[in-house]
Amino acid sequence: MDGPALKDSAAAERRSIWLNYGVLLYTVIAFGAVLFVANAIISTFDIRWDLTPQKQFSLSDFDKRVLGGLTHDVKVMAFVRTEDPAYLELADLLFQAAAFTPRLTYQVIDVNKAPGMAREYGVSSYGEVIVESQGRRRDFDNARSDELIPAILQISAAANKHIYFTIGHGERDLFNSDRSLGYSQWRGQLEQNNYQIDNVSLFASGVPDDARVVVSLGPQKDFLPEELAALAKYLGHGGHYVAIIDPYGSPTLVDFLKKYYLDFIPQVVVDPAYRLTAGEILTTQIPLRSEENPMSRSMTAPAVFSLGRGVMVTGAVGAIAPGDLKIADEDKFLSSSHESWGSGDPNALTTGITEYQAGRDLKGPIPVASEIDFAPASNPHIPLQQMTRLVGIGSSAFASNQFIEMLGNRDLAVSLINELAGDEMLIASRERLNKSETAAFYISDQEARHLLAYGSVVEPAILFLIAITVLVRRRFFA
Repeated sequence: MDGPALKDSAAAERRSIWLNYGVLLYTVIAFGAVLFVANAIISTFDIRWDLTPQKQFSLSDFDKRVLGGLTHDVKVMAFVRTEDPAYLELADLLFQAAAFTPRLTYQVIDVNKAPGMAREYGVSSYGEVIVESQGRRRDFDNARSDELIPAILQISAAANKHIYFTIGHGERDLFNSDRSLGYSQWRGQLEQNNYQIDNVSLFASGVPDDARVVVSLGPQKDFLPEELAALAKYLGHGGHYVAIIDPYGSPTLVDFLKKYYLDFIPQVVVDPAYRLTAGEILTTQIPLRSEENPMSRSMTAPAVFSLGRGVMVTGAVGAIAPGDLKIADEDKFLSSSHESWGSGDPNALTTGITEYQAGRDLKGPIPVASEIDFAPASNPHIPLQQMTRLVGIGSSAFASNQFIEMLGNRDLAVSLINELAGDEMLIASRERLNKSETAAFYISDQEARHLLAYGSVVEPAILFLIAITVLVRRRFFA
């Protein structure tokens, strides 16, 4: 009776063992298949989950627009210490960028391990990053990740956009490196944005056909009728022109621009409340700026103007200008403060001393930088970059070597050309970079007086009152 039962039990046990082996084999095969599929997906697709509130470890929409718009290969070489904490953020961004587009490749190089390559690229220390494309190169230091995408944008932007500066009328010299009189730093900034800078004589050849923007930088002498005719022809065909005219400079050009409703008033702008600390009243901050205009929106701080004049817009939208042009839009994007005035005192420029006089002077705020956009009267709905664009600025000093690094001057000088040349992405890149930077610290004369009053009067008075209160409480209420 027990024999068959024992046989059945042994057979059941063998079946259970084989079943367990089968389950184990199935589990191993299934787990291997899962690993194979997962590795195949990971090797094909870059899958990341960024759970930080600000998505600080992900490519922004701006980054994707820049990288997605690359039409040529870009190579990035980072001469860094891989164990340096500052490098980790850059390494992550490089990894994401290279995964996003095959156009970008990168290489991490140790200066000590590859001295030959370091010498070839002129690198002698850690922290330098080089971005190359189409034979062009852009460098930045300290392995800053926030400068990578702007550098890629600059190096990949279309090259050889010609910016012409008029000559023959006592204009400022962009090729002069003198600290006070030169403007070479502005030229260097524009060349970093891949612009080709050239001088042009309107009398000799008119405006070249490849001109993206024409600039008159601080002309002093009169323009000849033939030159103004060439300028009118350029504006009539959708030209982009920047007139930067100092007080009492180039009267014929000033009269010419009045036909286009841009009026450079003769008064010099005086703003004692916003002059730099212990500075002259003719060198002031320009506190009021438009947040809508791209040329002023990218500024991290107010501009600093010296010996500036007002630039008024005298026509409304719809007004007709020469060349069958009609005002499509206008914007007075920089203005002095409400405490300022335009001085009609002829001695103000030579002495730097003047006081407001009703009837003679113009009460602020006074526009010192204005833009007018014109469309053909027969076709008023053309895109902005096809319109005739005219910008007037009442001081050339803001872009000089002496002033360009002050407060928001550099942003204004470069964004001015970016906007008129149709490079809005470069402006957006600068705005993004400026968010992580701190502007140089300057205070106005008015702010200095307030700080002096708080430090020498208000604060001691508060401490004195506290001391009196404590004394009274201890003596009479103890």
